[in-house]
Amino acid sequence: MRKITPTFQPSAASWSTVFVVVLILALLCVAEARANRLYSYVDENGVRVLTNLGVSRGPSPTQIPETPTSIRSRNFIPLIQDSARRYEVDEDLIRAIIKVESDFNPNAVSPKNCKGLMQLHPDTARRFGVADVFDPADNIEGGVRFLQFLMHSFDRDLDLVLAAYNAGENAVRRFQGIPPYPETIDYVAKVRALYGREPASEPARRSRRILRLTSPDGHVILTNAPAGEESWFEPIADLGR
Repeated sequence: MRKITPTFQPSAASWSTVFVVVLILALLCVAEARANRLYSYVDENGVRVLTNLGVSRGPSPTQIPETPTSIRSRNFIPLIQDSARRYEVDEDLIRAIIKVESDFNPNAVSPKNCKGLMQLHPDTARRFGVADVFDPADNIEGGVRFLQFLMHSFDRDLDLVLAAYNAGENAVRRFQGIPPYPETIDYVAKVRALYGREPASEPARRSRRILRLTSPDGHVILTNAPAGEESWFEPIADLGR
């Protein structure tokens, strides 16, 4: 009697299973590749956004490689945001200045002996209470305090503020504008190109008084920054000056 060897005939269900497995593996490969890429776009508020979620998140997507500088800069974002908030200076402007000054190298030293992330001269560091110019938190706070001082001194004129940060406020006053130094002219252009806009007008100081808002739809909100119909607000506390 002849022996019959059975042959395997895949069913439609088996082929479906194989197809699903292959599809899942392909999607995982795509997801892994996407996770290693960064995309950049400007959102509807004019804010530059970096994401690894693909190009469908904004109107002007541009794939950009992650560089050593971008990796270094992430370490200092919380320090920049903290000083920006406390001294009311735009954090994007701070980042642009640090990029041009030191390329986010906290140990940078210039030929003119300016040091650290924001390249503070020893005289400027002493003037604004910086104890350790190579400490990122100390350096950023001192540099942002200097920026705040320049914003007030030059009525938030960005060209004059940047020129004074680079060449000193006395040079700006002496020339009644950007000093005719090639380094300073180039510096102002580089920071402006990175920053990309004018600084916001002087931020209004928020009241220390806590107000209760009852909106027309019945919602109750506690705030120290009222807006809208003043008749909605009821003072409930005063924290003083």
